[in-house]
Amino acid sequence: MNQLALRPLARSLDPLPGESLAGFLLRLTYRMGSTPHRVASLCGLTCRSDSIPQEQLRGLSPEAIEQLARAANLTVPEVQALTLQSLTSTYPPLARLRAGKADIGSKLNINWAVNPDSRYCPHCLRGNGSPVQEAFGGAWQLRWHLPIVFACTQHSCLLENTCPRCTQPLSGRVITRYSLVQIPHVSGLHPGQCRNRAPGPPPKPRARAVPCGARLDAPRDVAAALSPLDMQHVLGLQHNLNLRLAPGQLSNTADGQTPHTYFPDLITTARLITLSWPRGASLLPSTTLADLVDEYATAYLHNPSQRRPQIRRSAPRSTAQTSALLLAAATALGDRDLVPLRERIEPLARELYRRSTSSGNKLFRDSDVSSTLLRATAQRIYGFQNRSTLRVVPDSYRFLTDEIPPLLPREWFDAYFQPLLHRLPQLTPILERHLRWAGSLRLAELVCGQKWQVCAEALGIPENSALRTMNVLGKQLTAPGLWPLFEDAVDLVAHNLHGQDHRVDYAHRRRSTAEWRLSLADWKALCEGIPGLEQRQATGDPRVGEAVIWSMVNQASYLHSPTLTHRRSSADSPRRVTEQTGLFANRTQRRPSYVILRTRLAAGAAHLARACDEGSDLRIEVPNWASTTAVQQKDHVR
Repeated sequence: MNQLALRPLARSLDPLPGESLAGFLLRLTYRMGSTPHRVASLCGLTCRSDSIPQEQLRGLSPEAIEQLARAANLTVPEVQALTLQSLTSTYPPLARLRAGKADIGSKLNINWAVNPDSRYCPHCLRGNGSPVQEAFGGAWQLRWHLPIVFACTQHSCLLENTCPRCTQPLSGRVITRYSLVQIPHVSGLHPGQCRNRAPGPPPKPRARAVPCGARLDAPRDVAAALSPLDMQHVLGLQHNLNLRLAPGQLSNTADGQTPHTYFPDLITTARLITLSWPRGASLLPSTTLADLVDEYATAYLHNPSQRRPQIRRSAPRSTAQTSALLLAAATALGDRDLVPLRERIEPLARELYRRSTSSGNKLFRDSDVSSTLLRATAQRIYGFQNRSTLRVVPDSYRFLTDEIPPLLPREWFDAYFQPLLHRLPQLTPILERHLRWAGSLRLAELVCGQKWQVCAEALGIPENSALRTMNVLGKQLTAPGLWPLFEDAVDLVAHNLHGQDHRVDYAHRRRSTAEWRLSLADWKALCEGIPGLEQRQATGDPRVGEAVIWSMVNQASYLHSPTLTHRRSSADSPRRVTEQTGLFANRTQRRPSYVILRTRLAAGAAHLARACDEGSDLRIEVPNWASTTAVQQKDHVR
C-alpha cells in the first residue's frame, strides 16, 4: 500500500448532509487548490490515467474506506455515507447491481438503479449562506444519482439534468467509461462549475482539455415546465419518495406496508404504463403531464423497426418526464390494496398482453415486485393464476391440506364471501357450490402451491369436478374482474383457520368413512314416526341417508361421497338416489318431514364425526325419535 496515501491531508472538510463522494471530492479539491485526480490519489481512491472510476460511487472496499477516512480525517460512517451503498437498504434496485463491475454507465441505468449523470438543484449548489458553503458551495447530493429523485422539495423545483451553456448532461463520461468527475486533471474550477468539455472540435493529442466552466449554481430565468398545481402534485410525490429513502421514516409515508417492495412496484408499474400507453393517460391530473409521458413512451412504442413493444428498462433523462411517469405509476398503485389496485391496473396489463404476450410475461419475470402487484396484473385462466411466483410458499400457514374441508363450510362462506356475493348478478345453488369448492381448492393452493387439479386430489375432490369449477367460475368472475374479491375472501378464511388451535383432520375422516355403511335398520329408525315418510321407512334406499351423513361428517359435497361415486350403481335407480339425496342435503328445504329427517341425520353425523376423531366404533346411535317428532313439527309450523 502506498504510504503517501495513508498520510492525512493538510486540510480537509466535513461532509455535508447527503453529499456524494464526487461532490465531496470537488469541494476538497477546490479548497486544496489541486486537481481531482491528485486529491483522489492521495485519499486512496482508485484512479486511471484519464479518470477516477465512477463505480466507486456505488461503494468502496473496507481498505479504501479506511484509507479515505484516514487521509480526509473522517469517520468510517461518514465515508460510507458518501456512496450509494448507504441507500441499498431502502432502494432495492441498487442491491441488484453486481459488485465489482466497472461499467456503472448506461448498463447500470437498467432497472432504474443509478443515473450515471448527476441531476442537480442550482439553489442547493449555491449553499445555505454559511461561511463554508459560501466559499465552497453546497452539496452535490448523493440522491441526485437515483432515477426516482427528480425534484428538490426544499426549493420547490424540478432538478436540472444538463448544463445551461453546453446543454450536455453532467455524466463524467470518458469514452466508454464513467468518471466521478469530468476532466479530472483540470484544477481551479469551483464545485458549482460545469466540468464538461467545452463545445468545439476535439482537443489535439496531449493538449489539455478546456472545460465549459458555466456556473451551475447561478440563478436562471426559464419558463416553468409545470403549472403550480402540477408542481404541487409532483412535489408531494417526491416528498413521499424521500421519506421512503430514509431509514425509519416509513411510518410517515402514505402507506406503511411492505417497504422493500414499494420501489420495485413503482418502477414496474411505470414500465407497464409506458408499454400500454396511452391507456394510462387518465391516471394523470393534466394534459401537460400526459404529454410528457407521451413524449417518453411514443419514441420507441411506435418505432417502425420494432415488431412488438420493447421494455424500456432505463428511466427518462428528463426530470419533467420522470416526474409525470412516476406520478402516474404512484396513482395506479395507490395504497396497494388488492381489489381497487386490480381495477386500476388490470386494463393496462390487459392492453400490454394484447399487444405482446411475451413482453407482458417478460415485464414481471425475475421481478422483486410484491405478490399483490403480481396478483393484480396476472392473467387468470379459469381461476388458476398463470404465474408460479404468485403461489404462496408452503408452510406460510399452520394448517395442513388434510385439515381443509373439501366443501367450504357454509358459516365461513356466509361470513367472508359477502363482498364478492354483492358483486355477482345472481347467486344460484350451483354457483354457490362451485364457489365453496373453489374456496377449499384455493386454501389448498395457499398451502402447497399446486394447481387446483392437483389440490383436488388431496381434498378428495374428483379432478373433473375441479376442472368444471374452474370453467364455471372463469365465466362468472374473469370478465367483471372479481378474482381479487374471491382471493381476499379466501385469505380471510385462511387467517381464521390458521388461528384455530384445534383443527379437524378431514383426510382421516374420509379414510375412516370410506367403507362406512348406513344399515337398513338404522335408516328405518331414522324415518320412524315422521308423517309423510312412511313409504321411505318401508321401502326407501338407505344410500340416501348414508350419502347425506357422509357429507356432513366430512364437510364435503354428497356428490363426492363413496355412496354416490361407487355404490349407487347397484341401486335400482341410481339417478333417483342422487336426486333424493339432494333433497335431504338441501338446507333450504321447507317440507316439514324433510326438515325433521335432516335434523336426525345431522345428529347421527355429529356422533359419527366424534367417533372418527376418537377412533371409536363407527356405528351411529339412533334414539327413539317418536317422542320428539310432534314437538319438532309444532316448532316448524310456528
